Amino acid sequence: MDTELLKSLPLGTSSFEALRNFNEIYVDKTRYIHCLASRRGKFFLARPRRFGKSLLISTFESLFKYGLRDFHGLEIEKLWKEDKNYQVVRLDFSEVKSFRNIKEFDLQFHDLIVEAFAPYGFRFELYGTSLISQLSTWFKKQPLSSVVLLIDEYDAPLTACLDRKELFEDVRIELSRFYATLKSNDAALHFLFITGITKFIRTSIFPELNNLSDISFAAEFGSLLGYARQEVKKYFLGYLTSASEKLGLDRERLLKELTDHYDGFCFEETAKQKVFAPWSLLHFFSSPERGLKQYWFESAGKPNVLVKFLHSHTLKEPEEYGSGKSLALKVLGGSSDVENLSDIELLVQAGYLTIKKIQGTTAYVDYPNLEVRTAMDQLYLEKC
Repeated sequence: MDTELLKSLPLGTSSFEALRNFNEIYVDKTRYIHCLASRRGKFFLARPRRFGKSLLISTFESLFKYGLRDFHGLEIEKLWKEDKNYQVVRLDFSEVKSFRNIKEFDLQFHDLIVEAFAPYGFRFELYGTSLISQLSTWFKKQPLSSVVLLIDEYDAPLTACLDRKELFEDVRIELSRFYATLKSNDAALHFLFITGITKFIRTSIFPELNNLSDISFAAEFGSLLGYARQEVKKYFLGYLTSASEKLGLDRERLLKELTDHYDGFCFEETAKQKVFAPWSLLHFFSSPERGLKQYWFESAGKPNVLVKFLHSHTLKEPEEYGSGKSLALKVLGGSSDVENLSDIELLVQAGYLTIKKIQGTTAYVDYPNLEVRTAMDQLYLEKC
């Protein structure tokens, strides 16, 4: 099959508007989008890197800003009844992670806030009160339920200084003031959605966010990010056929190989839904002749939080993690205390371990697939 006749792969595309305008493949997740966006609420979602968190944030942004403009032909087109456009503020905290001291952090954070809120009339008065105080004043002037706030990679500034306790505490305090402002101006917020890798949320780090709905392990949203097997067969059938022809493999045999290498991630508490890593699958389809490479580890296998954690912690031999480790489900689904974060918890959050089965109140975790098992070997060798 000629791949030139197929829709383009969404490789590295984190803008929903761009993806739709360039007619790239979009695996329709809008039934989940509708389920969340139709509620007035505050949500938190943790996922490993390269699972599409930024694209999800961008999808919410498009929906709340422009309604159904970019959603032609998608499931939500028949579901969405809203005719109101909101003031949508998007903050990408990964832009605030290269700082050496609290002064540099303050400058970067200040610029991010001012630029993001400026389109809706926020102006920082240099000789006035603090940035947070002025932002609180702006919120109080907004109509009820008129602001949509989308925060991507909320934990990036914290994990950037995880190994420097004094700086970490200073950054935590500054961010805590920002979240306290959101809580005290709740009336203006229509929808708040926060993503990250780690689950420091709702712990002693940010007690102000104790009213968030954590959907990270909710069965309802287990396939919100990542590609389910049926989605792969539906949306990438042409690429499956093309790759099988190039490699001389039967299509079902190829799908099994892809399943063994890139599938198996489970993000929900019933342990029934498995998804493929999008980054690995898309890169394979773009160059199947290269074979089943370690795409996820090369791009996302060493998130900053894991690197910082390993500065002061020892990694066990890979075989130990691959023997069906267990932990309490409430620990896995709860928030992490930065002071007592275990290697198992962190490896689950980073994507190295995933839920395999649930028995009562116990979760059993293991490597999701061959790619990650190999990645763990490589990570261990690099740390030895």
